[in-house]
Amino acid sequence: MSRNRELAGNNTSDLSEMNRSAIVRILQQKEICSRAEVAKIMGLTQASITKLVGALIDMGIVSEVGIVKGNGNRRSIGLRLNAEKNLVIGVKFSRHVFAIGVFDISGKLYTQQETEYSLTDFADDVMASMKEQIHALLKEYNNIVAIGLAVPGPYLRYEGRIAMVTRMPNWKTVNFIDEFKNEFDKPVFIEQDANAGALAEWWFGNHGRPLSSLAYFLAGEGVGSGIVDHDRLLIGNLGIASEIGHISIDYKGPTCECGNKGCLELYSSTMALLKKAEKELPDLFKEPYENRSEACKRVFDAARGGDKKALKLVNEIAEYLGYGCVTLINAYDPEIIVIGDSIAQGDELLLPTIKRIVNERVLPAISSQVRIEISKLSIDPTLYGAAAIATDRVLRKPSEYLTLTKN
Repeated sequence: MSRNRELAGNNTSDLSEMNRSAIVRILQQKEICSRAEVAKIMGLTQASITKLVGALIDMGIVSEVGIVKGNGNRRSIGLRLNAEKNLVIGVKFSRHVFAIGVFDISGKLYTQQETEYSLTDFADDVMASMKEQIHALLKEYNNIVAIGLAVPGPYLRYEGRIAMVTRMPNWKTVNFIDEFKNEFDKPVFIEQDANAGALAEWWFGNHGRPLSSLAYFLAGEGVGSGIVDHDRLLIGNLGIASEIGHISIDYKGPTCECGNKGCLELYSSTMALLKKAEKELPDLFKEPYENRSEACKRVFDAARGGDKKALKLVNEIAEYLGYGCVTLINAYDPEIIVIGDSIAQGDELLLPTIKRIVNERVLPAISSQVRIEISKLSIDPTLYGAAAIATDRVLRKPSEYLTLTKN
């Protein structure tokens, strides 16, 4: 992946592309809208909007849907997004499991499947299984326009490899760009999992609009964050910006696999919670659990039931999440922080402590302006985010990835 295109200036065609993308976003949020309404929202002339919409209709992204009433009861032709005609495949790759789903560009899920694997399995075998499933979906759905892949961070996006994944040393040598760039006849876009989650919340989360910036705080088997600022992912030099999981919160703490000491991930991940829970609450784990997410749910359910030891563990991990939020606020100044993944199952048990820590450690004039929420997405935010990666890239440059039938 080249950096040059991200540094290129804008020309007239770029501006048209940006405006077409903005129209798609408006229709995604409003479902049905007239050209006049779109022109008013965007501050463009109706003639300009008509030309832009015409191109989107030719691409098959937008269609006309009859008459709608506008201001002053004026009747206009309505526009809607043809979400169902433009599908994407989202692929979540994580420790122990990869998940694949088919979504439309409005975020509707059509099908989903998961495949578990062992950390001792050969990377080549896991990749072969993943590719086989994607090929099968491409045969089943003939209107797939792109594929998005979410991988654990820190992901070196220009090199195509994961710099380090705790407990997964075999995957350090896998180059995801090389593996996927010539495998399919559809474009493949790859981002680290926290960036994917941020895009999912930005595109599909119900957080009100317009937002200026959003931080997604991933707290699962790994810990990370993704930042969307003024409609753009914060990437950084190597593609590892906002890798909050490896910020030290205790410089005398235990050594992390990354080489640092006292990394946030060592205190606020599923591993951190379960390591303590299995000692303090052994009765919860007499029955085997399918995955760590289910095991964490048992701890949160016990806390909801009033178990004092479980409540103590939940409060501890909420404090560490609070420290992470303090760092996100001071470093990135987000309008909203959305916490997602397995630890977010704690929901209402976590938020009071997280907000207390933030209020204690961030200037009141700043903390009062930041919303902190638990993700409400009904689908795994990282899988959803993998679909959002593809949706975001395709709809930012629709004429590059979708065929124009006429000029």
